[in-house]
Amino acid sequence: MPPAASSPLTALLRITDGLGGFAGVVAVLCMVSLLVLILVEVGMGVLGKFMPAFAGGLSFSWEYSSYLMGAVFLFGAAAGLRAGSHIRVTLLLAQARGAGMMLLEVVSTLIALGVSGFLAWSLIRFTIRAWNLGQLSSGSLTPLWIPDALLSAGATLLALQFLARLLRVILGQPTEDESLKAGGVAE
Repeated sequence: MPPAASSPLTALLRITDGLGGFAGVVAVLCMVSLLVLILVEVGMGVLGKFMPAFAGGLSFSWEYSSYLMGAVFLFGAAAGLRAGSHIRVTLLLAQARGAGMMLLEVVSTLIALGVSGFLAWSLIRFTIRAWNLGQLSSGSLTPLWIPDALLSAGATLLALQFLARLLRVILGQPTEDESLKAGGVAE
């Protein structure tokens, strides 16, 4: 590939790497928010034993917990793809060599891109619908486009990471960044 043609792709891949890092930060922030929400709910349960005013807990905790867990999953999956932390069926990859290996990588990445792209497209449509209809959640009266937009962003980043992976496979570049891998228990 000529150097002039590779520089926009290299820049695009660098941008997707940065967005993957951003997705990891968002996943961690959502996980911490989920933890705080759970701790507050547990604390209110304990206080409710002594002070009846706290016995009911937070009316929105289940609702927000589900949105936060979805965001952790989607943003974390986007961040984890570049780090190579996704589960793969290595039995077939171990048997494949050369062009067969590349074909398996391209096909599996195309399937994942199709699924994640459809998920992103569906969630974006869902968000736009919630916005246009002014939908509110029944429990907390939160405008539903807000958590829907968070989930849409996570799914879009995941699809973008699969697109970047496909480009890397086609260009013969490493699909995983070893520096992003988590250390083992022994390390």
